[in-house]
Amino acid sequence: MCTNAFLRNKQDPNWCYENFINYRAMKSAVSVREQLVRIMSRFQMKLCSNSFTSPNYYVNMRKALLAGYFWQVAHLETASGHCLTLKDKLENNQVVHLHPSNCLDHKPEWVVYNEYVFTTRNFIRTVYTY
Repeated sequence: MCTNAFLRNKQDPNWCYENFINYRAMKSAVSVREQLVRIMSRFQMKLCSNSFTSPNYYVNMRKALLAGYFWQVAHLETASGHCLTLKDKLENNQVVHLHPSNCLDHKPEWVVYNEYVFTTRNFIRTVYTY
């Protein structure tokens, strides 16, 4: 998504600055994609991409995120109003909270998260809702 826009803008650092995007992170994402393309070519795997207008684009993005972050999913327990990570829900029911820095305007039923932060409370940070 963002990577496509970065490439359309010829990997311009000024474009990143104007859009509040980390230039080095975008360069890294492009590099990882190129590596994956080379690996898939070497193993004669079919390369397939969906355009933004494809009805499957966002479904495929969600599937990829969930495949990579399977254990990093949290569920909102409606009775208590707290989140439980999938891993902790299966093991020890440890409560986690959405980090105050998140930009969500509501508490979604499910989230995928990138970081588990231990401070005075257990927080999950960098969340994606689906």
